[in-house]
Amino acid sequence: MKADISKDNSDDARLLLKKIEQERNARLSAERALEDKSRELLEASRQLEETKYELDQQMETLRSERDRVLTLSRLDLLTRLINRATFVSHLEEVLKTNPHDGYYHWLFLIDLRGFKKINSLVGQHGGDLVLKEVGRRLQEAAFASNSLAARLGGNEFAISTVLSTRDAANFADFLRSILEASMNILGRRVIMDVNIGAAGTNIAEATVESLRGAADFALLKCRKTGSSRVCLFDPSMQDEIVEKLDLEVRLRQAIRDKQIEPWFQPIVDSSRPDRVSFEVLARWSRPDGMISPGTFIPLATKLGFRRRLDADLFLTASELALPWIEEGWLKDLSFNVPPSDLFLPSFLSDLDALLEESPIPNDRIVMEITEAVFIEDLEAAREKLEAIKARGVRIALDDFGTGYSNLRSMIALPFSKIKLDRSLIAELESNDRVTMLVSAVTQWARAVNIGLVAEGVENEAQFTVLKALGCSNLQGYYFGHALPAQEVWARYGRQGDKEALRA
Repeated sequence: MKADISKDNSDDARLLLKKIEQERNARLSAERALEDKSRELLEASRQLEETKYELDQQMETLRSERDRVLTLSRLDLLTRLINRATFVSHLEEVLKTNPHDGYYHWLFLIDLRGFKKINSLVGQHGGDLVLKEVGRRLQEAAFASNSLAARLGGNEFAISTVLSTRDAANFADFLRSILEASMNILGRRVIMDVNIGAAGTNIAEATVESLRGAADFALLKCRKTGSSRVCLFDPSMQDEIVEKLDLEVRLRQAIRDKQIEPWFQPIVDSSRPDRVSFEVLARWSRPDGMISPGTFIPLATKLGFRRRLDADLFLTASELALPWIEEGWLKDLSFNVPPSDLFLPSFLSDLDALLEESPIPNDRIVMEITEAVFIEDLEAAREKLEAIKARGVRIALDDFGTGYSNLRSMIALPFSKIKLDRSLIAELESNDRVTMLVSAVTQWARAVNIGLVAEGVENEAQFTVLKALGCSNLQGYYFGHALPAQEVWARYGRQGDKEALRA
């Protein structure tokens, strides 16, 4: 009996020990699993921290790049001054504030005179260095005077500040003095000339448009006077601004409605009284009188309508002249081409479109180009003029004798005509050297088979001298002013007075 009890106890002990061992093993296994899971969680946490750090770095990089792009969008990249858009936004904000008594918001517009010539002298890179130096000087002036400087584009800059009326003129003179101080550009001494137009809210309305318009008008006054380089807007200019804005509106409408017409000034050939050429000139007639071409053509150029106006005049004049060609008495039509248009990338394609639409033959068309074309690029000018010549259009060198011509350019470029400037013709009777020059050019033109036209012939004495020198193609008031098409018909048509050609 006792043996059985001992055996039972021994079995129970073994079972208990086995159970305890199983529980210990299970606990150890669970602890190992927990440790493994802890390590996994720790690794995941570490990776999460690394990912978070990388994301933070990327976000910081993106924020920095965003700030950099935002900053660059506000700056002129060449001069590092603020650009036009940023400057306008600044003006809009500051004009909402009111300065202390006796002080006003002022806008100074700065124009670098003759910058194109300096660009030609030192090249594009040198021109950029000039603009950078101007920007640096304006930035220093702005910092010292608690002002804001900007580059508006091209060679135009601006500064806004708060000043008394008395100090405004002094500040403008100060700006001019620092900008006109000489600078060394690529080993060359460069001196800029500047015009400054300014306007303040003591006179102009406190809006960006009004302030800019007033300052722009003051700048225009500077350019027109030539002698004055600093102009402050004053109330007497107000009426002129209103007239100018009104003229802009009327000009836009006139170009849209084709109210500006081609008129025709005769170019006679004293050796062929039965034929006549014409130079096509723009004329704008209104019920209140004629508007001078010297007024509306520069304005059309400024407004960006000059090329459209020229194209309309070309096509209208060509249509009007077709019957004159068919009658046999019109030799050719001359059209003025601005030198700047010649270098436009679209010039030849635009010309092709006009020639395609024009009803008159290409060889009856003469394009007059002034001597200023030589300043830009002689080789580029030659290539463009050769392309024009290849289309059958003839080319005349206009205003010969006004300062730029040289024998090299006259020989290199494919001119079929040379037009002597009226300033030479005006001195024929009083200056023997001018007479000798005209005689020499006449003989040279005849030798190289280039036509010669004398412009500005206004009296019989000039006509007599030119005829004696052998210059038979003549233009000027002595032979007639520019006429509208209907008067050309009356005077030169089959029923017209051939004596009007003054053979």
